[in-house]
Amino acid sequence: MRRSLFALALLPVLGAAAIPFALAQRPYTPGPENITLPQGWETRFLRFATLDNPQRKIIRNFYVNPEAFAAARPGQPLPGGTLIILADQKARLAPDGTPLLDQQGRFIPEPGWVQIGAQERQPGWGVGYGPEKRNGEWEYARFNGDGSRNNGPVEACFTCHLQTRAQQDFAFNFWDYVQARK
Repeated sequence: MRRSLFALALLPVLGAAAIPFALAQRPYTPGPENITLPQGWETRFLRFATLDNPQRKIIRNFYVNPEAFAAARPGQPLPGGTLIILADQKARLAPDGTPLLDQQGRFIPEPGWVQIGAQERQPGWGVGYGPEKRNGEWEYARFNGDGSRNNGPVEACFTCHLQTRAQQDFAFNFWDYVQARK
């Protein structure tokens, strides 16, 4: 009797522990839905670059998860689990439509995000894409400024990264940042 009560008491604990394992074991299917935007990424992730885009009148902020930041090494592929986030903000505009600049000559951002892009690498990802599209083990996803999923196409991400950055592990700014880091 005691043994069966003990087993019944453990069921909720074991069941809850089995859920992440079961989710981790689901088969990989190519597509942007593999990437989720983590809660609290804005405060937990490290911003490693900020670029002003005069044509689009936006500020693009580049973030990476701290685990990838710590594990990345020059000359090596970026580690599995790397999640790079590109978060765009509108530039504050003068009455004539030109971006306002701060004391350093950088655009002054409007509050909030306009759009968010993500690039994530996981072991085994990319299987199922043909050579004209496969970017190693990377997937791409789009999100709206509020963090909700944007189901718009990500084909341009694959094309651009494949054509211009195959020798740099299909990554742009973070790859360059890691190579320059001492």
